[in-house]
Amino acid sequence: MSGSASQTPTAAKTASQAVVLYPELLEGVLPRGINMPVDVGERTVKAWDMSDPSICQSQEWRDDWCAKALAVGSGGYTDLESQEVVVRLISFDEPATAEALFAGEGTADEVGQNPPGDEIDGYEATSSAEGWAGSGFNVRQGAVVAKVEYAWAEGREVPDRLMDITRMVVERVQQAQSGDNPTASMR
Repeated sequence: MSGSASQTPTAAKTASQAVVLYPELLEGVLPRGINMPVDVGERTVKAWDMSDPSICQSQEWRDDWCAKALAVGSGGYTDLESQEVVVRLISFDEPATAEALFAGEGTADEVGQNPPGDEIDGYEATSSAEGWAGSGFNVRQGAVVAKVEYAWAEGREVPDRLMDITRMVVERVQQAQSGDNPTASMR
């Protein structure tokens, strides 16, 4: 790598030739509003390096994960009334690190047949908004782990798009890890 030690490289290849996702590339993986369903707009999209590990912890990642992470990212999408999507990403230097930390045990009943990613788990999410319910997936793709949460106001008619959004996020990770621009979209 060239440049001073204080510069963060935008990409590097591991032994398996997958691009390592540093903050700039990790932020590009996060969907933008244009990639999300038309009725859910972009609220925030941001990625951070690990110069301040408390940011990693504030994004709800465990301490042992933050200690090994290269970057974290978060995107929020909402219609401000009935539904909200949050995508959180954490990137490691190699797939073996992510694999050692993530023990996906998703069953076909939880995640369906042929789910996205190398490993996946489903969970019931708790929303900070009173009267909202939610669910989510934790999914590992190579050296990146994503948390994708979908929350909705109880009693509101909203489509269940959690798996579709998760598939898009995994595809965007795969594209970036291959050195391509992340272009996967739900539109």
